Amino acid sequence: MIRPPHTFTIVRTAWIAAAWTVVAIAWGPAAALAFSPNPSAGTVLQAIAITFASFVPWAFATPCLFGLCRRNPLGEGRNATSMMVLSLAAVLVVPGLTMIVPILQRIGAEIWPAIIGAPQSAGDLARRILVTSLFALPTYVAVIAIGQTLVWAGRARDQEARSARTELRALRAELSPHFLMNALGSIAQIAHVSADRAEAALSALADVLRGGLMVEAETQTLADELGAVDEHLMLYRELTGALDYQRHVGDGLWHRLVPSRILIPLIENALTHGAALSDGTRQLTIRVANGPSSLRIEVSNPASTTPRPSNGLSSGLAQVQQRLTLLYRERFGMTASLTGEQFNVVLDLPNA
Repeated sequence: MIRPPHTFTIVRTAWIAAAWTVVAIAWGPAAALAFSPNPSAGTVLQAIAITFASFVPWAFATPCLFGLCRRNPLGEGRNATSMMVLSLAAVLVVPGLTMIVPILQRIGAEIWPAIIGAPQSAGDLARRILVTSLFALPTYVAVIAIGQTLVWAGRARDQEARSARTELRALRAELSPHFLMNALGSIAQIAHVSADRAEAALSALADVLRGGLMVEAETQTLADELGAVDEHLMLYRELTGALDYQRHVGDGLWHRLVPSRILIPLIENALTHGAALSDGTRQLTIRVANGPSSLRIEVSNPASTTPRPSNGLSSGLAQVQQRLTLLYRERFGMTASLTGEQFNVVLDLPNA
């Protein structure tokens, strides 16, 4: 499930705030110990508060520094340019961020000297900013290192997603050549017997191919998917013969999203390897129901006692499992079983 952009921004901001809060809490006691070997609880809390205030500018600057890393990634063949930009940014960013709290403290001391204390002289303030900047350099390096890591992690995820989409398109494309050659061969044989039947079969084939070419998304509504099944079954009737097809869909499920063209291999498997009635009619049943956390689709047909070679309409159950693995990883279920005289394939697809 893809998060909306505003949700991603909120989550990212929360993680940054939490990370800097943890750093401030960790550094506060160390700062207190640096001033006194046996600090009081009040001193420790005061040190944590000062440390937290010192890191607030860094927290606000972190998204910008991550953006700087995205625009100047390391390891892409232009490391020298990226290093120069990041180094120049350090010269400006580190003193700029570290001087905020000391300057605010001096302003506060001038306004409320009885509360904050006497203001520092200009020389003492400059030395404090210089020393603090030197100590803040590792902080800058750490933020940049995390930003570079996030850049490459994001690119790895994008590359994985592109590879998965390419593989999904390739798997879906495997259906077309074999299916087309067999369908055209059957139509050529029909044309010797009946020109009208051949024309009807060509029209049905055109509908199937048109629907397949128009689908670019990896998911579509259940209504569209079952519409594609209807087109294939119409072509099957024109090419092969009688078919008893039953469909049972639960209320409110027609607009649920399912992988596009995922049922076509299952339909071909049922029609190719299933048993026919005595008059040659084949039977096929599709049931769609809503589970507690998944959409269950069941395809069933009478089981055949003798194996039949495939006529090329599909590359089989293995292809369906491959596509579902690429789309859902381990979040789906697929079972194929023989129950009495019925062969059943059950898909459990996650709701989101």
